[in-house]
Amino acid sequence: MVKCPFKGHALCPWCFLLLFVQNEDLRRVPQARVEVKDQEGSRIVEAIADDTGKFSITVPREGTYSVNATLENLRSEYVVLKIGTETPSPVKLTLVPSTELSLEVVSPLPPLQYKSSSETYALSRKDIESLPRGNNQDIADLLYTLPSAAQNNFRQIHLHQEHGGLQFRIDGVPIPDTISSVFTDVISPRSWERADIQVGGLPAEFGNRNVALIDITSKSGTRPPYGSVQMFGGSNETLNPSFEYGGAGGDKFRFYVLNSALWTNRGLDPPTAGHSVFHDQSQRDQTYLRGDYQINNSNNLTWLFLNSVASFRVPTAPGASPDPAFTLPGFTPSPSQDINEIQRENNQYGHMVWRHDLDKSQFFSLAAYIRQTRSTFYEDFNNALAYNGGVANSQDQFALSTGLRADYTNQLTSEHLIKAGAQYDRTQAVIKTRTEAFDNTTGNLVSINEDNRKIGYRQEFYLQDQYTVTEKLTLNMGLRYDLIQAFTKEGLLSPRTGITYAFDKANVAHLFYGRQFTPAPVESVRTLNPQLIGTTAAPAVTQSGTARAERSHYFEAGYNHAFEQTATLQVTGYYKLNRHLLDFGQFGTNPQLVPFNYGYGYQRGIDAAMKLKFTPSLTGQWAVGWGQARAKGLESGQFLLDQDTINAINSRFVFLDHSQFVTSSAELSHTFKERTIVTGQMLYGSGLRTGDGADVNRFHVPSYTVYNVSINHIIPLGGPHKLVLGFDVINLLDQIYAYNIGSGIGFGVTHYGEPRSFFGRVAYSW
Repeated sequence: MVKCPFKGHALCPWCFLLLFVQNEDLRRVPQARVEVKDQEGSRIVEAIADDTGKFSITVPREGTYSVNATLENLRSEYVVLKIGTETPSPVKLTLVPSTELSLEVVSPLPPLQYKSSSETYALSRKDIESLPRGNNQDIADLLYTLPSAAQNNFRQIHLHQEHGGLQFRIDGVPIPDTISSVFTDVISPRSWERADIQVGGLPAEFGNRNVALIDITSKSGTRPPYGSVQMFGGSNETLNPSFEYGGAGGDKFRFYVLNSALWTNRGLDPPTAGHSVFHDQSQRDQTYLRGDYQINNSNNLTWLFLNSVASFRVPTAPGASPDPAFTLPGFTPSPSQDINEIQRENNQYGHMVWRHDLDKSQFFSLAAYIRQTRSTFYEDFNNALAYNGGVANSQDQFALSTGLRADYTNQLTSEHLIKAGAQYDRTQAVIKTRTEAFDNTTGNLVSINEDNRKIGYRQEFYLQDQYTVTEKLTLNMGLRYDLIQAFTKEGLLSPRTGITYAFDKANVAHLFYGRQFTPAPVESVRTLNPQLIGTTAAPAVTQSGTARAERSHYFEAGYNHAFEQTATLQVTGYYKLNRHLLDFGQFGTNPQLVPFNYGYGYQRGIDAAMKLKFTPSLTGQWAVGWGQARAKGLESGQFLLDQDTINAINSRFVFLDHSQFVTSSAELSHTFKERTIVTGQMLYGSGLRTGDGADVNRFHVPSYTVYNVSINHIIPLGGPHKLVLGFDVINLLDQIYAYNIGSGIGFGVTHYGEPRSFFGRVAYSW
């Protein structure tokens, strides 16, 4: 007889079971629900897998048992175990997507995260498909449901009073930003199986972009194969066909392919209110390819390729008057609504990942990636000169990134979960600009070409330990080092510490402190061109500081409460102190965003979120966030602003352009007879900042409340075949609202939100 490793249990040689929950690509899955039943079908044990996907249990006696794991719409097959006199070998449970014909009945509310030191949220495929527009929406539409998510033009999303800072991972690998990420979502939500979101107190494993982690588990191939064909369209001359297919080749190879195309006459938020839109046609094509090859039970290779090609006509407004002083001789300017500016984007990304299980306690992954991103702005030169005060410019931005990333995990003991890793990234950036302006002395038209090239390097290293002191107390301790070499050479050693205490299963609190280091993207940084001085394109201020990486102290405290099986509540407060605060703005006619630095700044706020399950068929969620973001002293990018604005920034703490006092959202879904689901959604914003010169950002645009509704109905067609019909109304009450009104720091153009719009969708799947 040997002592059972399960605390407090009697001596026995066979009662201890060690289980691992994993995805098909061998990535361990935390927080999965594991259930063990006896021969009579009675549940013996139900509990939650830990952060390495591990779950250990004891059974009361010898016999035959079945065990399976579930996580939202993912589930494993039942594994039958015969428990006798020998200690059984560790069991691996592999999660695959469920293939239910009906609209999935809502699963129990997820358990509280009792070891995480950050705000945590989850979006399953079911959550995405039940929202208005279903899986045809952009990433920004999904993230608007988070507590502090402020909407902005160009599909921007601001969490925790930050301009950007969102880090996307696909199947465990960080995805680099694209130049044009504010326009095009390279990662389509159609390809998501689920997304786990951490906001705020990220452990040492995550850096570079520190506001939030969106960790996506993408769809993969299965046996038997599955697929779908969908048509989505409606208002704004929108047409969006798509198809997906996942299958397997033999026992070891699986693949998934997705393609979608989009045509609409409302590609970007226009400067005109209501349904009148001018010069806003756009088109986009997205491709997603994934292949998995399982060499054996301990080794897996995953290949991923993303492609997004898009073209946007920059929207215009009627009624503007050209300036005769800047109109070329013999040229008659077009009406302002006919100015023809175009933005084209081309983005590709690929990676190869090797995952290897060393043993039951150790595993690692090694990833190599490459990214190519290009954004080209085509100017309507003669018209732009007449309407923009004698200045017109086109710009071609290109970046090529290659890199390696390694991650290692070791469950050293039952108390210590060790993670370590490193990443190396090389980015080659090219920015070519052509500016046309008038010489201030001669009055002649001059053309100025600029070719800026820069190679940037980034290295990061981390080590962290999740120390389970007791069943109630967990310490997350880590250290990371970031180093960049581009416009400057700088680095930071960042300690990160989180404390989580579970008073019981229904009450969990956490505290977090960490240093954060956020560099500006190399491909977006602009410098002053001295050739512009003496022309109508000369900036009002000719000072140009060097772009720096932001350095921050971040503090967070949070509390989670579960109301039995009916609701969960999450409340989090945060405070962030910044040196070299990094912000972005749109300056001039070019819609690309440009980074610049304030000397000092802070963000603070409180988030609250609740998930509710009134009945098995009636569910809801609610989120609200309050916050502020302010900064003082301009350190870089002075040539982008006028002197009055700079004086205001240098003399007081100004509100940042993306700061919004209150944001809120709510959803309510009702499923009728497992075939029809009706969803209502509310989005509220108190208004982003506005104001120019000495009053820069002292005010805010009017608040708004938008209501969206959706209905989906499923028609079984026999076997795995089904037809899904959907109808959506966006902005049901036709509220007219603006994200900004063309004033403030980095807001050169007014942008209005979408008016009342109607959309329909038909999807056939098998």
